[in-house]
Amino acid sequence: MARKNLLRNCVATLAVVHSALSYAQEFPSKPLFIQHGLAAGGQTDISIRVLADALSRKLNVPVVVQAKPGAAQAIAVAGVAKANPDGYTIGHFYQGAFSTVPLLQEVSYTLDDLSPIIAWQLSPQVLAVRSDSPLKNLADLVAAAKANPEIPFGHQGKGSVTFMAPTVFAKEAGIRLNGIQYKGDADTAAALLGGHIPTASITEVAAGPLLESGKIRVLVTYAKVRSPNFPEIPTFEDQGFKVPIQVPVGILFAPKNTPAPVMKKLHDSVREVIQDEKTKKEFATMKQVLYYMDSKSVRDLIDNERKTYYPILKDAGLTK
Repeated sequence: MARKNLLRNCVATLAVVHSALSYAQEFPSKPLFIQHGLAAGGQTDISIRVLADALSRKLNVPVVVQAKPGAAQAIAVAGVAKANPDGYTIGHFYQGAFSTVPLLQEVSYTLDDLSPIIAWQLSPQVLAVRSDSPLKNLADLVAAAKANPEIPFGHQGKGSVTFMAPTVFAKEAGIRLNGIQYKGDADTAAALLGGHIPTASITEVAAGPLLESGKIRVLVTYAKVRSPNFPEIPTFEDQGFKVPIQVPVGILFAPKNTPAPVMKKLHDSVREVIQDEKTKKEFATMKQVLYYMDSKSVRDLIDNERKTYYPILKDAGLTK
């Protein structure tokens, strides 16, 4: 009886494995959807669409990008977490959706509800002012904030680096800044240029054309080292401030229980795309930084970032 049960279990296991492999071989046979949590038309949206076009050519199926902004990516993350785990609906999110957003607000998901597929992109952020602003550097901002507390800055959601960096900097500098949330880079930059806010926390890619055209000035880049695209922009440390900020990493996720062979096919396809010379040239033209990290490294990044930021946010009275 024991042998019969063992044999029956082995046969069942082999059937499941064979079914998963067959599914992966046929996958994808219909359009793929990539959802993200920032505004359509912003730099994240544009970069994902470039990736999607290249991935579509690789997989021979349409790859459709859907923007579902709101709640610092949390709305889109929750939607992907509830999607059918068949590989046809995946999400693009930055690590803050899992490391810091859950510390700041109630969310309906955890990292265990999704499986990281691959990290493929970096998105450095900066703090910008209009070119006619009297603020030339962070020292000027500190002096202005001490004279007039609650200077506004635009950001893309609590928990995002666009919120975290100015907030942690303000605590380090002993000043108060007032965060105002926008749906994405385009809205934040428009508010800055329109004079609705004096400072804007936006991606380097969004800032680039405005900086080169002379419309804005950038006070600081949120990175440990200066950007190769804009080496003239100083870091926090260059200006005497210790702000432990991670550059946002663009990561693709699938719902948990997505078959391992499908996860591997998605991972391998995206990795091949970002290693392709044509894709590299497209992203270089946009001053975008391609990057690779496997799923285990993604989990380690999120865990380490959560541990780093929790005491900072708690001490600042920002935790939920």
